[in-house]
Amino acid sequence: MEIILMTRLRAAVLALIVVGAAMLGTSPVQAQQKNTISFSVPAANTRYTEQHALEVGDIPGHQIRIFENHRTFPNDPPAFAGVPVKDFITRAATDLIDNDGRVSGYVVFVLANGDKVFGRLEGTIQAPVAQSGGHRTAMVNIVLTGGSGKFRNIRGRLQQSSVADPSKGYNEGKFEGLYWLE
Repeated sequence: MEIILMTRLRAAVLALIVVGAAMLGTSPVQAQQKNTISFSVPAANTRYTEQHALEVGDIPGHQIRIFENHRTFPNDPPAFAGVPVKDFITRAATDLIDNDGRVSGYVVFVLANGDKVFGRLEGTIQAPVAQSGGHRTAMVNIVLTGGSGKFRNIRGRLQQSSVADPSKGYNEGKFEGLYWLE
């Protein structure tokens, strides 16, 4: 009788181990395929749709600014999971002293099928002494936080390098990174 019970117990434990291993083998983490994305947007395809700047008043040159810019892709658009990007909108705020400081905000990629990809951005802005006029260089990290439709569970990170002169409506940028669907 004890031998039969031990045999059944071993069989039950073995079955649990097999089922558990099978469940772990189909983990969503293993199913994630990381995809690269890389694109540039020239100044001709970027426009500031809104911007407002205020002098803080504590020291000369200290300014806060909110802005929205809109990027389009008339030729060779980047794509997420094969779906081309139609529009790329950034809404952000800067805190600058003599054109150096921080930027933070949000991005929305509007895709050709109507789905959207959302992200949060953080970065730094610098105006090198040797640079002429109001040109500034921004180094920004974008974290993809989700989306709509089939991109509801998109995640990823992009690095952005841009040169801008908001007073002239000039902005061009390079973007590259990884994304995946969870």
